[in-house]
Amino acid sequence: METLKVLGVDCKNCAANVSKALEGIGGIEKLDIRLSEKLAIVTFDPDKISRQGITEKVEDFGFEVE
Repeated sequence: METLKVLGVDCKNCAANVSKALEGIGGIEKLDIRLSEKLAIVTFDPDKISRQGITEKVEDFGFEVE
């Protein structure tokens, strides 16, 4: 499990876009977006995807990950 600080997530639509960025990616088992904290908590299989891979997918949707 990784907790990602996602900058620019200011509304429900932004949170939905982060979810959309990660939907259907092999290896992601659970996703929890906490809008008030600007966090994405991702449970994933490290044999299928890395933290870096997840970060890149979110950044491809225009968000910055700390």
